[in-house]
Amino acid sequence: MRKRPEKTEQTKEDLRVAFWRLYAERSAEAGGKNPIEAITIQQISDLAGYNRATFYLHYHDIYEILEEIEADLLLGMTECVESCMRSLKRDSSKLSCIIELGKVAAFYERRKRYIVVLLGENGDPSFIIRLKKALKPIWREYLVSEEDLEGRDAGEIELIMEYTLSGTLFMISQWLKEPSGVSAAQMGHLVYDMSIKDFASRLR
Repeated sequence: MRKRPEKTEQTKEDLRVAFWRLYAERSAEAGGKNPIEAITIQQISDLAGYNRATFYLHYHDIYEILEEIEADLLLGMTECVESCMRSLKRDSSKLSCIIELGKVAAFYERRKRYIVVLLGENGDPSFIIRLKKALKPIWREYLVSEEDLEGRDAGEIELIMEYTLSGTLFMISQWLKEPSGVSAAQMGHLVYDMSIKDFASRLR
């Protein structure tokens, strides 16, 4: 009997939810260790309400679930940022940019259960590296002009971008972890002033 697509997707979602609950808990207790090493397939299966055989029908191992979650998140985050940058190129006014950045912040807020953990101190360092690697070409395309490149070493621009992106991602992760009354729109203002505007000014 062929599996119904909706049933298959629901089962995978149940397994992902169970995995992430365990991953988030282990990350909080990690103490410098890799949280995924403290999770077993049996624990995921039990929490999701399935047996181990069901797990293996959908995933080869635990790492495949993490890779799937991270890949979906990376795609969504980069598409969201690129949409914002395209809008900024069409209309460089602060108001237009703030509106788009507010959408980016709202997207991040909807995915906060993942982002807070992955960008946290016990998260997956490789995720942050891959995220910055995915975002840098977008920043170069939309924020670095030919004029900026004149008489400036490419390595210097790379370091400025690394500094800005690292600070921005840390700021966003802290905001998601503890909003302190700061709205998505206000966060958009902060990202514009401290990231996009600051990055542009450093290139001048």
